[in-house]
Amino acid sequence: MKYKYLALILFIFVIKKNEAQQNQPSPFENGKPIGRVFANFYSGIGQGDNPSAFEVRKAYLGYKFDLSSDFSAKIQLDIGSPDDASEYSLLRRFAYFKDAYLQYQKGKIKIRFGIIPIQLFKLQESIWGHRYIYKSVLDEHSLGSSADLGASFNFQATDYLSLDLTLMNGEGYSQLQTDYSYKVGLGFTLSPRNGLIYRCYGDIIQKNETQVTLVNFVGYKINNKLLAGIEYDLKFNDDFEARHDQQVLSAYLSYELTEKFEIFGRYDMIRSNIPDNQDYPWNLSEDGSALISGIQYSPLTNVRLSINYQDWVPYAKNLSNEAFIYLNLEYNIW
Repeated sequence: MKYKYLALILFIFVIKKNEAQQNQPSPFENGKPIGRVFANFYSGIGQGDNPSAFEVRKAYLGYKFDLSSDFSAKIQLDIGSPDDASEYSLLRRFAYFKDAYLQYQKGKIKIRFGIIPIQLFKLQESIWGHRYIYKSVLDEHSLGSSADLGASFNFQATDYLSLDLTLMNGEGYSQLQTDYSYKVGLGFTLSPRNGLIYRCYGDIIQKNETQVTLVNFVGYKINNKLLAGIEYDLKFNDDFEARHDQQVLSAYLSYELTEKFEIFGRYDMIRSNIPDNQDYPWNLSEDGSALISGIQYSPLTNVRLSINYQDWVPYAKNLSNEAFIYLNLEYNIW
C-alpha cells in the first residue's frame, strides 16, 4: 500500500509539470508541494558505552491545493514508523497518510473531513516551535494522536475567541476504525491582542470504560522574540483501564537572540496514580521528568539546526537516568 500512496503523490506532480509545460490552465495552479525532513545525530553521556547514532526520524511528503474559493484539499504522507515505541521502530519505515482531507472555509466557519489534524496539542506544538527536536508532551508519551479519521468544525466567534468540535474514530491516523466507539473533542481558544493565548480542550470516548482527556494551556508571545508556554493535562482511565489516570506538566521558553540564533528550554513531568489496593503507581516504569535545552541556528528560512541537551529522569528507583547531546536538523525541500 505504501507504494500506491507514493505513486499517487508522484502522479499529481507529473500532471502539474506537464500542464505547466503545455501552458494550459491547471486545477492545481494555487497549490503547493509539501516536504519536510527531520534528522539528527545523538551521543549518550555517562551511560557506559554511550550509545550514538545518525537518524532520519521523520519525513513528510504531500501536496495542498485549492479547488475553489471555498474548498481546498490536502494530502500528506508521513514516512516513518507507525509504532515509535517499538525497539525496532528505527529499523522499519512505512509511508502512510498523515493528512488526507477536504476543507470548506467561508467567513468564520471551517469544516474538514477525512484524515484530519486534531486540536489536542496543535497550539502547544506551534508555541513550542521545535517539533523536529522533541515532540509535544502528549505526543511524546502517546497520550493522544496528532491526526485521526473524522470531521472537525471550527467557528471564529470573535477576533479573540474560536470554538472547535471534532468527531473522530479515536484510533489515530495509522489505524482504521474497528468498532463502534467514537471520540468527541470540544475546545476553545482565547487570544487577546496583548499576546496572551489560552486553550482549553477535552475529549471523551467510551468502551468498557470511559476515557477522558483534559488539556489546559497558556502561551505568551512578545514581538515574536520571546515565546513561553505552560500546559497541565489530565487523562482518566487510560487505555480504558479503570483508575489508570495520568497527569502531565510541560513548560517551555524560547528567546530569539538574533535573526538566525535562538535559545530555548523545556521541562516535562508525567506521573500516574496509585490505584486502589496497590502500592505503586500503575505506570511507574514510564513516569519521570525530562529536560531539553539548547541553541538553534537558522542559516536559511527553510533550514534549522540545533545542538541541545536532553535527559530523562525516571521516578522508578531501579531505572537509570538517561542523558544525551543531540544535533538536530530540519529542512523543507519546497
